[in-house]
Amino acid sequence: MKPSFLTIYSYVIEQMKEYCLNQYPHQGYGFLAGHGSVITHFFPIPGQNSGPCFLDFEPRAYFEAVKKIRSLQLEWLGVLHSHPLSDAYPSARDRSGWHFVHKSFWILSLKDKQVQLGAYYIKKNQAIPIIYKITD
Repeated sequence: MKPSFLTIYSYVIEQMKEYCLNQYPHQGYGFLAGHGSVITHFFPIPGQNSGPCFLDFEPRAYFEAVKKIRSLQLEWLGVLHSHPLSDAYPSARDRSGWHFVHKSFWILSLKDKQVQLGAYYIKKNQAIPIIYKITD
């Protein structure tokens, strides 16, 4: 069962911002992990190419991140990607291409140099907002 409320550490958000800003103007990707409803780790995943493709993970990095999550005895809780030019809301392409039904879907918008973060569950092409708390 998916939690309806998540907690994410502020240092995780800082790691996500730094990574995605370094990928700009391309999308940044990564996995979020922790325990239960608490996100404690960010694992950057390089994209396979520089185009604006949805969740275009480099396959080897994808599997290495999953192995690292398991070796640290964490749960894979979510997926992050950035929107360099649009809002922190799942696009039609994001919603239709989503295959991780039990994972949270996080978007870091870099639009207009205003960093915004949104979290969702995607079910049957619908984006359901997740309430989250940022903690130190």
